[in-house]
Amino acid sequence: MESCAENSISSTGVNASSETEYSIVENKIEDSNNSVYDCEKSDTSNVDANLSLDSKSPNASEVSDSSNVDANASPDSESQNASEVSDSSEKEGNVLEMIDITPENSAGVMKQVIKPGEGDEFPGFGDRVYVHYTGWLLNKENKMFDSNRKDDKLEFNLGRGVVIKGWDLAVSTMKKGEVALFIIQPQYAYGDAGYPPAIPAHTPLLFEIELYEWKLDDISPKKDGSILRKVIDKGEGNTSPNEGSEVKVKLVGSFEDRIFEECEKEFILGEGCSVNVIEGIEHALYKFRLNETSLIYVKSKYGFEKGSEEFNIPPDATITYKVTLLSFAKAKEVWEMNTDEKFEKSKVAKYKAIEFLKAGKCKAALRQFRWILACLEKEPGVPPESQKDRKDLLLSAYLNISLCLLKMENYVDAIKFCDKALEMDPENEKALYRRGQAKMFFNDCEEALEDFKNVQLLYPENKAAIHATFICQEKIKKQKKKDKTVYNKMFELFMKQDEERMKNMKTETGVWEGEAETAEQAAAYKSETQRLIERNNNFLRDANVIEISNTVTNF
Repeated sequence: MESCAENSISSTGVNASSETEYSIVENKIEDSNNSVYDCEKSDTSNVDANLSLDSKSPNASEVSDSSNVDANASPDSESQNASEVSDSSEKEGNVLEMIDITPENSAGVMKQVIKPGEGDEFPGFGDRVYVHYTGWLLNKENKMFDSNRKDDKLEFNLGRGVVIKGWDLAVSTMKKGEVALFIIQPQYAYGDAGYPPAIPAHTPLLFEIELYEWKLDDISPKKDGSILRKVIDKGEGNTSPNEGSEVKVKLVGSFEDRIFEECEKEFILGEGCSVNVIEGIEHALYKFRLNETSLIYVKSKYGFEKGSEEFNIPPDATITYKVTLLSFAKAKEVWEMNTDEKFEKSKVAKYKAIEFLKAGKCKAALRQFRWILACLEKEPGVPPESQKDRKDLLLSAYLNISLCLLKMENYVDAIKFCDKALEMDPENEKALYRRGQAKMFFNDCEEALEDFKNVQLLYPENKAAIHATFICQEKIKKQKKKDKTVYNKMFELFMKQDEERMKNMKTETGVWEGEAETAEQAAAYKSETQRLIERNNNFLRDANVIEISNTVTNF
């Protein structure tokens, strides 16, 4: 992080060019109903400022551009006011000393710590930060324009430009648990135009920000912490590699403080497995900028899931890579290609995919087959003479994607792509057989059996389908036997429950123990008994049990 010069603001002005005077007085900032931060509740002994608390003052901490504020203006009772600035504030001894945190010492962002944070660490570029804040306009109105104090914490990636420039700078200077005030000039906020109607033109802003915590940037596909990034050098430019980019990287891999790999590699992004680049690194590179250096923490599912004998890494280990993106050349996006280029890209992708599939690299193969779908599935400009080639490429992609998904045990999606293939070719042997496999592995054996029988009907010599039919039938038999056992046990349980109920009911027809039976009781008894009979009969029927217990009375 760049060091920030610390220039104090005094009543004589921020600097010679700004001719602006800021003072902060009083001991708290209040929202319209409750105090959002009370200095009396915190330890201010460590604040590097001359802070004098005036417990008698009822207004909010008063900060403003003295050239725009009427010292005699009364606060609006229905909105929270920012601090008023006047020359008398210094005389009263209520001046807070603020520091300039801009790299160019322009007083564009001024800071005053209200509550010191803990530790010596600061959030870095790209870290996920969590804050509460309140913002005021520093003009004649001095009103609060935004706050999330009563809502969930705001979270964003620091330095990525998702918030105003002044916020990225401000939060980068804060420690965990710190509360601070920031005066942000228009050039670090919404510019000269402002953000109407909430923020008028040429308006500086006052923010109170509380930094709760920050975390490393989670760049994993499912946001489960399996790939984390810590930016060391944010690099240059605003573009990143895309799928198919030619990249050159420097890699330093470590495990338990031991460096196991240090090298430079060149490859096509999406095909890193061809040069033994782990999936977690490839996924991270989509977020990199040119010359960026970051630490990438990779859990086993995107690293060496089964361990690595070459690098002496055990299974299920989390590893760390220091990655530098030395160069990259972006690939053409699909929307930038003409029809001929899309066909050429699809043919190359099919060839690469089959090679990856032969090598057992299903994920890499799947990415290549998906290129065919991206290029041709919704391509409107295919001439009539190329329609057959388009159909053949798409059918091949659907069939092979279903095969990859079967190997990856993603049976639901495998069925979907088999369905797509069967829409193009209803009697396709591979699509019927693979859909049957996916259904069988998904324990939908009845429907799987139907697919396998269709394969045998259309292709009698298909021995795999014959064998799969036998396996499916055995699974169905075992499941029925298991279901029968379960239903019998359930029936026994229900019968015991019925016997317990009968003990508390009549012992003879029409005779009740205790008080005389009423018509309502008799009707309720008959209804309850009939319901029990129907319920038990359902289970008996499902289990193929014929005999019904003689203890059940028929009506």
